[in-house]
This record gives sequence, structure tokens and C-alpha cells, in this order.
Amino acid sequence: MTASRLIGSVGLRLGDDEITTRINEYKQASIRIGDALTIDVTDASPEQLRKLAQVADDLANWREERDLAIEVADQVGAEDGYRIRGVRFEPKPVAA
Repeated sequence: MTASRLIGSVGLRLGDDEITTRINEYKQASIRIGDALTIDVTDASPEQLRKLAQVADDLANWREERDLAIEVADQVGAEDGYRIRGVRFEPKPVAA
């Protein structure tokens, strides 16, 4: 998708930033991510907007699969005596 204007940082960390759509009084449409990034989609075709939605859905699926893989690895590691992703855990006596 080609955006006509990009404002902000390419390396933006999304975190819990709010994602909204905005249409102003001049009938310009944009996607706003937090306070740092705005993507102007005024001239985007319906096909491009649907592709953008599909890309976002693909990324969400990738993230869910990654999180699940990490969770499964942690569970398997815990069964083998490991914790914190691959660091060997050996119980030691606690000083009194």
C-alpha cells in the first residue's frame, strides 16, 4: 500500500497505544497509532484497505503463534527443570 503521507517514527513500538481511524472536515481519512504515527489513507482504494486489514490479521496470527510457541517451550522446559526460557534451574539451600 502506498501512503501519500507518513508522519512519525518507522521504529515505533506500539505497546498499548490506541489505534483509531479519523476522517476530518476535509474528507481526509487516516489511521492514527498513538500520538506518534499517522498513515494517510485518503486516496487508498477499497482493495488496498482490505489488503491492509489482511496484513494486520496475518501479523496478529503470527504473534499468537509465536506467543503459543514460547508458552509451550516454557512448559516443556519447566518439566525438564528449566525456567526463564532455557536457563537451567537448580534448587539450592536457602541461607537462614
